[in-house]
Amino acid sequence: MHEHWTQIVRQIFPDSHILDSALEYPITSTGWDIAVPQRTIECEFDNPDYHLFINLQDMLNGVELINLHNHFADNHFPMHRITVLVWPKRIQEILPQESFNVINFSSHQYETWCQYKTNEAVLRDAFRTDKKDFKYNFVCPQRIYKPHRAALHGVLKKYSHANISLQSKGEELRYPSLTFKEYDSTYDNCANLLAMKKNYNTAAFSIVSETQYREQYGIITEKTFNSIVAGVPFLLVAHQGAIKDLQTYGFQTFGGISDGVDRWGSIFDETYDDLDNQIRIKDMINSNDSYIKEPLTRTEMKHLAEDCRGITEYNRDYFFEQFGDQLISELRIDLLNIWGH
Repeated sequence: MHEHWTQIVRQIFPDSHILDSALEYPITSTGWDIAVPQRTIECEFDNPDYHLFINLQDMLNGVELINLHNHFADNHFPMHRITVLVWPKRIQEILPQESFNVINFSSHQYETWCQYKTNEAVLRDAFRTDKKDFKYNFVCPQRIYKPHRAALHGVLKKYSHANISLQSKGEELRYPSLTFKEYDSTYDNCANLLAMKKNYNTAAFSIVSETQYREQYGIITEKTFNSIVAGVPFLLVAHQGAIKDLQTYGFQTFGGISDGVDRWGSIFDETYDDLDNQIRIKDMINSNDSYIKEPLTRTEMKHLAEDCRGITEYNRDYFFEQFGDQLISELRIDLLNIWGH
């Protein structure tokens, strides 16, 4: 059994109040409403060891943090005794200097890791190298319609060597996987990945279509981790700077630019990561056209897999053996820094 993140909080702040699901569904056109105490008397700030934690675990546009700041400031909450946990990196940059504490920690990422780690043996066996049977250049699973996914689907679906879906619009992968309704009824990411096994094992690489694209502060979800666990190289259709964000988590990517160190050499052109929203998808496709636009032979697919093996094996081992522990370790350090002040 893995230690729940709230246990880590209470080891350091035993008298804390944790709002684990503070976002009020559904999301509005301007962002999330957040369920928080309206008055200081609803909290126990008279206790000098009391601390309020608010967990915001979904995509945020920044308005949520500004609204929280204004609410707490207007109602004279002690900011130094409030901590907000957020998924998107760097989003706290929008806050005034004198505000509540912010920790970049994703309970969703950690819980996904716990589930995958529990099933590590099954997952490693499902995506063993000797089970690869290359037929398609790439796989691109897409479930829910979003503008960037529709744009990507519109370009890639014309290639016979592509395996791409857009399930909410009735477009499925080449091989059966969980249907749109089946996934919604279980929301089991591990089962979903295993159901897509043949789609990953027959692809030389994947194009990850992440949850966010245009947002300034995006998130890295199980969609990216699925390619890592499946042991396939990938291109990333996500928010600007997503590749760099992934590298800060400790993963290697395929453009030879991680921390300025060309560890295994450049496979894909990843310069699209820095480009504007209007051209990022187009440039990702055009700058990697030899992999995307032209069919690869089985021999070329095998060579691509072999060229990327150093990275794919490193990433999978890092994911299972270190990633979850690293998330918890960084959370503990951030909590101790707040406690020490």
